[in-house]
Amino acid sequence: MPSAFARSRLAGLAFGAALLFSSALAGAAEISFPRGSVVGLTPPAGMVESKQFSGFEDEKRRASILIVDLPSEAFPQIKEGFTNEALASKGIKVETREPFKVKDAQAFLVTGTQTAGPLSIRKWILLVGTDTLTSLVTVQAAEGAESELTDKEVKEALSTLSFRSPQDQVAALPFTLKELAGFRVVRTLAGSTAILTDGPKNVIQGAEQPYMVITVAPGAPREDERRQFAIRALTTLNGLRDMKLERAEPLRIGQVNGFEVMANAVDEKTGEPVKVVQWMRFGQTGHVRMVAISRMDAFPDIYPRLRAIRDGVDGR
Repeated sequence: MPSAFARSRLAGLAFGAALLFSSALAGAAEISFPRGSVVGLTPPAGMVESKQFSGFEDEKRRASILIVDLPSEAFPQIKEGFTNEALASKGIKVETREPFKVKDAQAFLVTGTQTAGPLSIRKWILLVGTDTLTSLVTVQAAEGAESELTDKEVKEALSTLSFRSPQDQVAALPFTLKELAGFRVVRTLAGSTAILTDGPKNVIQGAEQPYMVITVAPGAPREDERRQFAIRALTTLNGLRDMKLERAEPLRIGQVNGFEVMANAVDEKTGEPVKVVQWMRFGQTGHVRMVAISRMDAFPDIYPRLRAIRDGVDGR
């Protein structure tokens, strides 16, 4: 149930951002992975990694490639928004729609134009789905720009689309996992989140097997605000009902100030009672958030292992 972090809202926001993203924008000969992204490709000549977003840009051509990584569950939601009518509502006039070959994934490509004031922008939108992730790759270029980006160049670049290995995904995170306690990383998100589980499945439905989500996020509340901050964060979890707070108290995680919240809830999908534990470790401008969910009957055995993982999380 990695959908705990509001996957529907995230998918919608990311989809909208990718479609509407337009900036007057600034080569590589091998696969290049933008910082934090699971997805990489060989960009067209002249394109370099952007410092402003996850992707690549070429100022001279006024062209960009925006890459958005999302959970695998987002694929059907985004696919529904790929109708000509839905895209037209974003100002995109669809010209072609075709399946696109990406190794070990399902994908299709939509091309068209979007008008932004006096500018006419050429768009290529590739939706890719695998068992572990969804990716939305949006290429755009201002029509009439010098050395205008061609359809051939874009398709050649998209045909090189590749995925980081699980080991490389973990290595790209802003934190290290010194202790897995028998869990394994099944995927990362947005270069800042790791999802771990103990069980045979990589895509987890409900509380069928325990999982833990570790993420780095902005926000460092004052000491007197941490309890409210932590409890409010816990209430954002999806897929749970009848949540009852068990305890919420400060604690030290290593040598760093932190906060623990523990609660009982019911998994909406299975109807099973579950235990939820959330730890936050605070820094100067941000925090590390660690959330774990387990079936109630399995929690006593799982809890010491979760604490071991928690205590092994360290910054790079």
